[in-house]
Amino acid sequence: MNDSPSIAPEESGASSEWQNNLQHLLYIRDLCVDYNKSLGSRSSDISGIWSASLFLRSIATLNAVIVLLKFRLNDDAAIIIRTMFEIELQLDAIKEQPELATQLVQRTEAHRRNRLEALTGSKREMPEGITRDAMAEQIAKINAEGVPADVKKVQLAKKAGLLYEFQTLYSLLSDIAHVSPMGLAHYLEKDATTGKLRLNPNGSLLSPEYLIGLAGATQLNILDLVVSILGDVPPPKAEELRKLNRAILHRIKTKARI
Repeated sequence: MNDSPSIAPEESGASSEWQNNLQHLLYIRDLCVDYNKSLGSRSSDISGIWSASLFLRSIATLNAVIVLLKFRLNDDAAIIIRTMFEIELQLDAIKEQPELATQLVQRTEAHRRNRLEALTGSKREMPEGITRDAMAEQIAKINAEGVPADVKKVQLAKKAGLLYEFQTLYSLLSDIAHVSPMGLAHYLEKDATTGKLRLNPNGSLLSPEYLIGLAGATQLNILDLVVSILGDVPPPKAEELRKLNRAILHRIKTKARI
């Protein structure tokens, strides 16, 4: 569907099923790229503009997941999928409450103000070409324009109806991202002879097959949300790819029960 390279079996030595699953993820990526091209120039309110920007970011994020999975960097792929879930949270919440987009955009100025305040409050030398007076002027300008209250991720999850997913799946992905004991446990294994723990450099908390299914499901959800927010018609093959993605996840769950 586009000029990006596909995954060749000889490059990774993976099973044909794994290759097919990853190729499926490439098809989802290509479908989203084609839809993004179709958006073109259109007038929209802030919710539409912000949603289209989030969608473009999700495509770049999915590309990163594909590359990481190709090179067996599964935990790093899981961390990027966590970002995809955050995009889905924002879009789902905006779909339910369009005016929330303005608040999310304005909050970025609050984060910039906080960084500027940290710089001006530090005794370290300022970056070249930047003065404390100039930063103070920027801080005053942001404060004068007003900054809305912060929007917590858990609030977005509640608005989006994804609180359960946030408290379970997102929490698990966060364990990997924050290198918590839970996220690091799979890098250790017990020696069957000595009973001592040893490093397992090939460990990963979630299987690559599951990560492929999770990334695919999340990106298709993001696509559906953007289509709905912008009032577009779902692109061809979206439902077909969704059915294939469900089949991938179903196979993983079936194998887990055997």
